[in-house]
Amino acid sequence: MIAELTEDEVGILLTAAVHAPSMHNTQPWRFEVHGPVVDVLLDEERGLPFEDVSGRAAHLGIGAAVFNLRVAAAMLGHEARFATSPDPARPEIKARVYLDRRGTPVPELSCLYGEVAQRHTYRGPLLDHPVHPTVRRELDEAARIEGAELHWLEPPDISGLRVLLHQADAEDGYDENRRQERETWIGGDRSGDGVPERALGPQPVRQSFVRDLSAGFDSTHRSQAVYETAPAIVVLSTHDEDADAWTRAGLALQRVLLVATSYNLKASFLDQLLERPAPRAQVRELIGGRWPQMVLRIGYPAQTDGHAGRRDWHESFDRWF
Repeated sequence: MIAELTEDEVGILLTAAVHAPSMHNTQPWRFEVHGPVVDVLLDEERGLPFEDVSGRAAHLGIGAAVFNLRVAAAMLGHEARFATSPDPARPEIKARVYLDRRGTPVPELSCLYGEVAQRHTYRGPLLDHPVHPTVRRELDEAARIEGAELHWLEPPDISGLRVLLHQADAEDGYDENRRQERETWIGGDRSGDGVPERALGPQPVRQSFVRDLSAGFDSTHRSQAVYETAPAIVVLSTHDEDADAWTRAGLALQRVLLVATSYNLKASFLDQLLERPAPRAQVRELIGGRWPQMVLRIGYPAQTDGHAGRRDWHESFDRWF
């Protein structure tokens, strides 16, 4: 391994890391640098105690940040290894990334570096164009490399999800704790974290396969749109179900999203299906008993949309040893 990272390298690595997706764009991570090692820590102050009771979504975000860090390291020419939960004495460290000496860019991952800043959650309507089987296979392989699996749902299963989505959205509407928590992170003119109004997408004119994060406090400034009736719905799953599995699922999720971005595909999350035990159990049964970690709506965007911002990496940086 190298003796230490330069300040420029740290900036490149952590700038990529903070472009990872996280639930409501809370960015629940912090970073420490120890010579050639980068630790990724859970920032519990940026958690969602009502919508993410177990912390599963926060771990997914951390895993996605780790994958982006690996991509940036590959672009810089560093081979990278990582471990989850590396220090029992410090359980807040969820992943540790070890960087080897710098050489030429690592092709397998460095080719995704240009997609890191381009990827963003898309909440608008999708075009009625199917995802080509060859692209689907590449996305399947992206998940498999990171130890996860993708399940492309068939139309009858997607129709069944419509009922679950309606029920989940209705329960959210009656949950005052969730509503207040969401108001902390959603809407308005935000620049560093949360989801600003410009990134919410249009309001669906009828029930659609999209999570309208503004439900309960809609703005008169948003446009309205008819959404597609039969989008591609994909479930990302893992064999195991624990904190380490959640973190690793986040790596798989981000690899899938970056490969999708390279094909001009956009995705949004239907995570309301997994936030409560009953609907998650039904999704799990639907995919054959594996643990569902994310449900994705994926396709080609029908319009442009706004991006949610990110905090400067310095704001998530704790210590340099």
